[in-house]
Amino acid sequence: MAKLQELDKSTGTPSVILLAAGMMLAWGGMKLSLPALPVLEQVFEVSGDAMRATITAFFICFALGQLAWGMISARFGRRGPLLVGLALAAVGSAVVLVSESVVVFGIGRCLEGIGLSAMSPIGRGILFESRPAQQAKHSLGHVSMCTASIPMFGQVIGGYLVAYASWRWIFAAFLVMTILIMLAVWRTLPETHPRGSKYSRPPSGRALLCILGNRTFWANAICYITCSGTLLGYYAAMPFWYSKDLSIPVQVYPWLAGFTVVAYILGLVIARRLARRTSARSLLWAGMFIALMPGLGLMALWSVELSTTMTVIVLVGASMLLALGAGLVFPGANAGAITPFPESPGLASAATVTGVFLMAGLMAYLEGHLHASFLGPIGLTLTIPFLLVIPVVAILAKKPDHH
Repeated sequence: MAKLQELDKSTGTPSVILLAAGMMLAWGGMKLSLPALPVLEQVFEVSGDAMRATITAFFICFALGQLAWGMISARFGRRGPLLVGLALAAVGSAVVLVSESVVVFGIGRCLEGIGLSAMSPIGRGILFESRPAQQAKHSLGHVSMCTASIPMFGQVIGGYLVAYASWRWIFAAFLVMTILIMLAVWRTLPETHPRGSKYSRPPSGRALLCILGNRTFWANAICYITCSGTLLGYYAAMPFWYSKDLSIPVQVYPWLAGFTVVAYILGLVIARRLARRTSARSLLWAGMFIALMPGLGLMALWSVELSTTMTVIVLVGASMLLALGAGLVFPGANAGAITPFPESPGLASAATVTGVFLMAGLMAYLEGHLHASFLGPIGLTLTIPFLLVIPVVAILAKKPDHH
């Protein structure tokens, strides 16, 4: 703590606004381009499977980059690696901007994913290292409120650009935003990581193994991974379900994400209000069972044929329940996975978010291949992860770690 106070006096506490802007940029990199994907099938003359493969590739690169940037930033500090990541994301955006084939498009998206993946573990690590745990958790809640709106606003902006301009405008705008954030980080973000400031040795692979072998970590992280990964899979499937399958205009369907976003923010608010009166474990279980409900409800409609309007209503309603559960789970599960490791919060955060986006890549692949009118199979896809995870969490929670 004395080292942290010394560090804060010499460098200043990092701006939550800047960190929020950076994390919103990373989320925007996932959402802005989604409305363009059905259009790009025609532009590149490829199948929907090829475009869905670019989503999965982006998620995988974004996921694996978490651990890489977590380890790199633990050794070399936060500021430098973050600038390198943003520069790499800018290069990826430029590649996508000039792409004329799905292969070049996919390469650019992978570069974006690797670069943008630096923002999450480094940003969260900065929050937990530069503030007391409770204050960091409070700040992370504010950041989460900001990033929660991106699934709607990112797709809305992208949808209007596709409908009234060109899909290339999406990546031109994103390139400009990336450069602006990079300049802001270069000019204003202090180096806050003690290891980057040469206070102590950086964590090694042994530290990562310690995190991955910790029951408390998994009891929390696996809930966050399942809820958020499944929700991200839904967002990735939206352009194919609503625009391609149900023929909703590309500038209209993104507004449907607003209902899901509101439900997620409501879950965050409820979790925050109940945090002082209810245990984190109780909120976690409540969120998990709420997130399980939409899959079971859709499975009940396996053989039912619905109109397009009713299909949209049911899918949006299911996504709202899933988002509400994810919102309840996120604050406590995320903090619970990170706080047991005060010496390696960035690495613990990286391990957690790696799992989230690997799960998102899997769910995006599975959900994207299902037709929107086949509600039963969609429900089964949403249900299986929770049925597998809930018993595991119950076992892990009953056997806490002994140090």
